[in-house]
Amino acid sequence: MKVTNKFGVPETLVALAQREYYTKGASQYSVTELLSPPRIRRLREQHNSKMETDVTDMLWSLLGSDLHVVMERGQADGHITEERIFAQIDDLTISGQIDLQQESDGGVIVVDYKFTSAWAVMNDKPEWEQQLNVYKWLVETVKKKKVKALQICALIRDFSRHEVREGYPAAPIQMIDIPMWDTVTAETYIRERLEHHRNAKVSHDFGEALPECSAEERWQTETKYAVMRQGRKRAIKLFEVREEAESLAKEEKGYVEVREGEPKRCTGNYCGVAQWCEQYQRYVENERQ
Repeated sequence: MKVTNKFGVPETLVALAQREYYTKGASQYSVTELLSPPRIRRLREQHNSKMETDVTDMLWSLLGSDLHVVMERGQADGHITEERIFAQIDDLTISGQIDLQQESDGGVIVVDYKFTSAWAVMNDKPEWEQQLNVYKWLVETVKKKKVKALQICALIRDFSRHEVREGYPAAPIQMIDIPMWDTVTAETYIRERLEHHRNAKVSHDFGEALPECSAEERWQTETKYAVMRQGRKRAIKLFEVREEAESLAKEEKGYVEVREGEPKRCTGNYCGVAQWCEQYQRYVENERQ
């Protein structure tokens, strides 16, 4: 993948962005790859040499890399940082690098650091639950140690002390407890993900279409109907049903603004392969009509 510098930031920052910090070692799948949609993984493999990203779009990944360096320096008793664990399942090797394993009475607490938004902290993130439970399975299967808790350490990049919404984080760093699965549930999930990726690879190798990403995998948002009033910037209220919005707009002597839903992972090219994705190109073509 090529790193561009469209905004003329110092070349030292570009050089930092071009360095390869991540390695999955001698494994066919990292936990991140296992959880990713098969379509995205295969398209990334196929077009990696043509993919481009600008250094300005890599800010949070760069800070994440720096955080891992800081973690290695900030050792504490009973803390294991940045350990990559390998496990054999069927004929494949999977691996996961765990940010922190905190050994305590009764078992290990697995912690993963996330640079994230306040919105993400306030809403369900099923991929966090999936990732940490695969880590739990790795620790318990390979290291034979009981995991007693899973936590996300959320570093909230857009935190504001002036925000008073219900459920808004109380501090810029927040610990989030993650529900734990039993061993059978976790291993079943891992096998299902491996099967999805195997099937996608076989299909792609024989020239067949890749499986399409689901609405959830595409980060699809729902269309909303905002009741607005002239001279007011924020919506009076948001609705999922147009008729309800129009009824309130009539009462408020306002109007309805349609906020179309969209697959944000695709439209923002967060997958990095939107330009080669037939599923996304069909979406673009339909939007033009």
